Amino acid sequence: MGSISFWMCLVMAICTWNKTIGCTWMRTLPRSPSMFQVFSNNTITMLKKMGHEVSREPQITFPDNQYRQVNKFKADEQIAFISQTLNAIKKLFSSGKYESTAWDQKGVDKFMNDLYRQTSELDQCLKAMKTRLSKSVKRVNKKMSLHFKFLKHYLKREDYSASGWEDISTVVLAHLQRLDTTLSSK
Repeated sequence: MGSISFWMCLVMAICTWNKTIGCTWMRTLPRSPSMFQVFSNNTITMLKKMGHEVSREPQITFPDNQYRQVNKFKADEQIAFISQTLNAIKKLFSSGKYESTAWDQKGVDKFMNDLYRQTSELDQCLKAMKTRLSKSVKRVNKKMSLHFKFLKHYLKREDYSASGWEDISTVVLAHLQRLDTTLSSK
């Protein structure tokens, strides 16, 4: 009887410990950035270095309203939003049709590797947290999904031209900067 109680306590402790850890990828220690912040800064820097030369104002509307709504979400819901948005950015850049740009392929590879690392870590966090999304979160995620679908069609309509990619990178840079500050706004 005593050994059963011990094992039940041990299993309960392990299960509870895993849930309370939450997302260590997003956790900030005193006086140091989280791993998310480190990789987020890297992706922002890499995107800027890839040749961010805007010759005209992009014809793309930024979804400010969705980000204002995200600021009201709980932390785990914000993590789900960040994960979905980074996955959409990764998918957008996965086309590999950069021939028309002057982007350095090593820079693109580093950018994509950092995006992949962020998305895989955040996806693991979401699995561990088992977050149930509210209707408002699902609505915002759906609108963001439509936004990224528009970006994909825009790029296709621009025939993957250098100016099309620059427009996309301008919008993606704005997304990355907003995502970087999303959790710190709480």
